[in-house]
Amino acid sequence: MKRTALVLASLLALPFASQAADLSYSWLEADYVHVNPDNFDNANGLAVRGSGELGANFNVIAGWNKLNVDTPLVDDLKSWYLGVGYHTPVSDSTDLFTDVSYLKNTSLDTDGYGARVGVRSALSPKFEGAAWVGYEKLDHVDGNGSLGVSGQYKFTQNFGLVAEARVAQNDKSFLIGPRLSF
Repeated sequence: MKRTALVLASLLALPFASQAADLSYSWLEADYVHVNPDNFDNANGLAVRGSGELGANFNVIAGWNKLNVDTPLVDDLKSWYLGVGYHTPVSDSTDLFTDVSYLKNTSLDTDGYGARVGVRSALSPKFEGAAWVGYEKLDHVDGNGSLGVSGQYKFTQNFGLVAEARVAQNDKSFLIGPRLSF
């Protein structure tokens, strides 16, 4: 009986055994972004993000966004980031990851850094999820710790739909958009 249960459990696990390869660190994404800051009105905008794998465990990350805001200082907030990430498998379908980035807000002419540590997992052949803690610090602005979650539904091996939500000390945000993995 125990042997039958072990064989059955092994057979059920076979579809998930190769999912680590499904966690692509080379992708491009275009997103609709909504931000709800604590001290200003809500802002909506667009983002373009990407990642490129550098060897087995490293990747470069980059992104740009433009938020439509109504403040006395600016009408649009434009910013970009560039960084590097490291990821290591902890199982066949799950990676631990970390990344650090240089942040630049071109509208307000401030810069700083960001960092995240989290877990990313292929939960099924068509769906992956991630959760992380993060911290961002820009010049002349208080640091902003955050918790985030994301999910990607994969229509094909190379095309999916990503959704992400983040709750931070100074704001809440979400984004949704298509991702092209390669």
